[in-house]
Amino acid sequence: MVTKLMKKEWNEYLKTGKFYILLFVFIFFAILSPITAKFMPEFIKSLSQEITITVPPPTWRDSFVQFSKNLNQIVFIVIVLVFLGSVAEEKNHGTASLVAVKGIDRRKWVVSKFLFQLLFSLAMLTIAFFLCFYYAKLLFPETQFYLAFSSTVLFAVYLFFILTLTIFSSSIGNSMLQSAGIFFAIFIILNILNIIPQVNPYNPMTLPSIENQWIASKVAWGNTIKPIISTVLLSLILIFSGAAYFHKQEL
Repeated sequence: MVTKLMKKEWNEYLKTGKFYILLFVFIFFAILSPITAKFMPEFIKSLSQEITITVPPPTWRDSFVQFSKNLNQIVFIVIVLVFLGSVAEEKNHGTASLVAVKGIDRRKWVVSKFLFQLLFSLAMLTIAFFLCFYYAKLLFPETQFYLAFSSTVLFAVYLFFILTLTIFSSSIGNSMLQSAGIFFAIFIILNILNIIPQVNPYNPMTLPSIENQWIASKVAWGNTIKPIISTVLLSLILIFSGAAYFHKQEL
């Protein structure tokens, strides 16, 4: 049943163009990141000929720092906008009520949406990483696979959390606007809590900063266990809470 529901999601994303939007965004920034890292310093110098600006020579690390920034900012926004209304919009349009009529378990319906979004996003991330690595290797032959890949794995964990938060918010909200309010309220609260030293090691919001640390100086995996485990646990709570809430909700 879950597989059939995921196939339906796939067809829907192809039909609405969401597949092509996400594919373009991931590929565009995967290619742009190493190119920007390579040529931006020279471009900055050329803009200020009257002022002497000392810019350190670019390295492969700059490529993946830029890649990480693009993932955590622009790609993050696009993913949230595309996925945030996955449940709420169907409730708003009345199509979600057909789930119960057809005898489909509501919880499986929500979980199938999440699994599709997760697998789809991870596939896009994998393509983007190898594209970025390929172009970084062309421009910076000394590019190190392990550090770049480790940083991307951490983003994958963070992405897992973001997707569970979107499906949770969408399951509770009755419209795109309500879902966005729930999502960003939780997101902002977690960012505020991140300044508390006792909370910081367990907060999913620490993962983006660790990504850059991996690229800059390598971080022992032992130092990432706390945020990874807590992020996965919180993500599981969110997805199952969202599915349980939607299961009992009147449509």
